[in-house]
Amino acid sequence: MNGMALYRLRLLGAFQLVAPNGQRIDVTSKKAIALLGLLASANSGERWRAWIQDKLWGSRELRQAQASLRRELHGLRKLTAGSPFPLVEATTRTVRLNLNVVDVDIRNEEAVMLSPGEFLEGIDIAGEESFEEWLREMRNNIADSSGPMPSADKQYNSPVGLDQTH
Repeated sequence: MNGMALYRLRLLGAFQLVAPNGQRIDVTSKKAIALLGLLASANSGERWRAWIQDKLWGSRELRQAQASLRRELHGLRKLTAGSPFPLVEATTRTVRLNLNVVDVDIRNEEAVMLSPGEFLEGIDIAGEESFEEWLREMRNNIADSSGPMPSADKQYNSPVGLDQTH
């Protein structure tokens, strides 16, 4: 990381989000935690809204899925409102984890190698098979890999464990 990381995001083992001041941010929504996992696992930290909606609310009508995503984004913004830098940024088409201000464990080789924890441990989104399939694939990729997700500032020809779907 470039020394500017303000947040710490732990997706291996018990979920944890730590603010720049060192205080834990209590994210209670399973879908918000899953959303952070979806974003953190993307090479650029960015996903299309439609892709996220399919993974987390695929069993719902489109308008309901859109509203649910907006609600989760609003909740995350409220939790991180005290920081001068946004953790998550959104446009009308995409949602992006601001990788310039967050240290993510799955992007750190040493953290991946040393962590006995499972990716998004304890997270299960009932009725959303698309998410469950993605989660199984990510867990397998991380468990089978000899390294972490690539850092945002590095270019890899063959990323290990990286989720190439978008």
